[in-house]
Amino acid sequence: MLRIIPDTTLRRLRSTPSYFFLIWRWSMWLYALVVILGSGPTYSPIYHTCVLLLVVTLLQTVVVTFYAPVFQPLLARLRLLSILRIRPRIASASQSALEDEVELFTPLLRTRSRYRDIAIYALDVIICGLVTYYSGPFSGHPNFGNGSPFYRYGMSTAFAAALAYRYPGGIAAAIGYDLFILLGILVPAPGPAYTPNVIDIAGSLIDTPVAALLAAFIVSLLGSYAQSKKREQENGRWQRALLSVGETIVRAGSDKERLLQKGAEQIRQGGHFDRVIIALVGAHDDERAESAGHEIESCVEADRADSPLPDRSKITLEQVMRSGQKLSAFERLPVAGQSGYGLARLYLPFLDGHARMILGAESCRQQPFDSKQETFLTIAGAQLSIALDNMRLAEQTLQLAASAERSRIAREIHDGIAQLVYMLSLQAETCVAQSQRIAEAAQEDAELIAPLTGRLAKLVTLSKQALWETRNYMFSLKPLIRNRMQSAAFCMGI
Repeated sequence: MLRIIPDTTLRRLRSTPSYFFLIWRWSMWLYALVVILGSGPTYSPIYHTCVLLLVVTLLQTVVVTFYAPVFQPLLARLRLLSILRIRPRIASASQSALEDEVELFTPLLRTRSRYRDIAIYALDVIICGLVTYYSGPFSGHPNFGNGSPFYRYGMSTAFAAALAYRYPGGIAAAIGYDLFILLGILVPAPGPAYTPNVIDIAGSLIDTPVAALLAAFIVSLLGSYAQSKKREQENGRWQRALLSVGETIVRAGSDKERLLQKGAEQIRQGGHFDRVIIALVGAHDDERAESAGHEIESCVEADRADSPLPDRSKITLEQVMRSGQKLSAFERLPVAGQSGYGLARLYLPFLDGHARMILGAESCRQQPFDSKQETFLTIAGAQLSIALDNMRLAEQTLQLAASAERSRIAREIHDGIAQLVYMLSLQAETCVAQSQRIAEAAQEDAELIAPLTGRLAKLVTLSKQALWETRNYMFSLKPLIRNRMQSAAFCMGI
């Protein structure tokens, strides 16, 4: 039987006293059943009245049980909600929202309006009070209050109010229930006559307020314990999430897309968000950054599989990018079955002169995100921002190392091969000039020297071509030395 109950429900049951209310009400109804039927059949009007009240209280208890928030998760697992036409109050809210916001189950049904909730508890007080009032003369001693077989059954209405509204609700319900006890004292219900005494009056009027105060005290302690336990679990979950982000940063290396995707998913799970968005911002043109502005280079989203949230992240990202300020908003969702729930959004820019990265989170919640979620996102975003900066610095380091190596090679070519080719070109030109002078001085040797002169001229052309290609290689290796090479080439006369 326990296997069909979700683990989260079992955890809440261990720290939720609402089930005590149902156990008490059913137990006291069975007690009234035994007392009334055990008295034997009789034809007195009060007996028939009590039998009728048994039917009324049975219907009341059954309805309260089926619509009790603590009982609905079990009905959902048994698929009885659709048969009973009961719609869960937060049918499409995320499990993360439930774990973050639901502290203790209230005993009775919760609606979209707090005034309707108060009316439900008030109606429960009235029904229990009337049942106790009309069944008071059953035993005759006393003829009101704790003489009724439904007296302890009716006390459960004060438990319900105390468990839902703590001390104010418990005292108010106890006073309302005691008013029906006083009505039975002052205006006795139809039945045998009885002269009340101080002990009966005190016992009937004191029991319910004391029980209500005790229930309110217990639920206050459990509420404080649940809050402390929740904070402890949140801190542990966030620490594990931040540790996972750190491990992803180490493992991702230089894979920026993998880092962002895994980081977004881990932040979403660790913070119990429905959606997490990470956007990187860059300039249109570095040389015209001030005039051209900035744009979103890449955007990564991690969504819950059944997320009911509308997709408005692009508009929000652009707004945060332009303003450079964090955005925290809460918008009610007009969706059936999500009473009191809305879209909570929190977008944080991480600045470096301007927004370099934007980290956003969205969830279906009853309240906006508070400082705890903002602190968690700030720490996680700072980790990612530092990792991205390290990647950027690593890329710049590689570029600088490559540029330095190209400069070294270009410098060696300039100081080595280029100089040798240049000297070869000068020597070839000198040889051409010398052969021409020999040919002019000795006409008889001109025909013999002409082929040599032609070959030396081709050698000059080839050496200049080799020198030109060497210069082009140097320019491709180190464009920044172009001006210096052009000056050197000019001096060489190329």
